[in-house]
Amino acid sequence: MAPFDFSRWTVEASDRPKFRDLALTAEQVEAILATKHGISELLFQEFEHATKRGAVPHAFMKALIVFEEYGRDTSYGAIAAALEVNSDTAKEYLREARAAVRASLGIEILSAGDSVRLAMANDVRERAERVVNVFNNHVEPALKKLEACAKSLAASNAPMALSPRAMAILEASKVEEGV
Repeated sequence: MAPFDFSRWTVEASDRPKFRDLALTAEQVEAILATKHGISELLFQEFEHATKRGAVPHAFMKALIVFEEYGRDTSYGAIAAALEVNSDTAKEYLREARAAVRASLGIEILSAGDSVRLAMANDVRERAERVVNVFNNHVEPALKKLEACAKSLAASNAPMALSPRAMAILEASKVEEGV
């Protein structure tokens, strides 16, 4: 007798429902963050199929609950102790939780070494400054070189030999400048 084929009932990991952006307003996010377990409660409410197995929260949700219990500013060691797992396992659980929170709420959970915390205003300012620095140091000079090449080609009456992506970037820069 041949073994029974369960493929019809098997769900691949890639087929599991994904977290989606909830498109919350700043006021809604503020209200969620004002509640001790607001993030966890919202994920359970909106994505029950992806956050629980039966009546039990998935391991990454347990890690998120502990993270919120500790004021959203703690260590992997503390989360690991509360979950009775090792620190590497706690990091893996929180990595999954971080992805779910980022995808559904657009909120960042940051980690450095053993420390893990919710992104604060100063974190956002620092990241914005880094993006501006990258633009000023790398993107803007490259854009000027691209514009110079395009002007040179136009002056020589040679056909534009730029890639479609380069042309799109060049056109977008002209729109931003108001040209």
